Amino acid sequence: MSQSTVSHHLKVLNEVGFALVEREGTYSRYRLNEECVQAFPSAADVVMGRPAPLLDTADEGRERGGKGR
Repeated sequence: MSQSTVSHHLKVLNEVGFALVEREGTYSRYRLNEECVQAFPSAADVVMGRPAPLLDTADEGRERGGKGR
């Protein structure tokens, strides 16, 4: 893919909140929004017409960097 195509896709992902951007001068550093990644199985279930899985609160604490690790 060309750089302009990749840049366009990253811009769209940033606009919807799936990617986060950190700007440093003329450079932009993109990273995944971890909250979106953690929610993806639930979102996929909803899109497919299945009930969203329930999150175990103990697992949620570990995923967010809590003491459950």
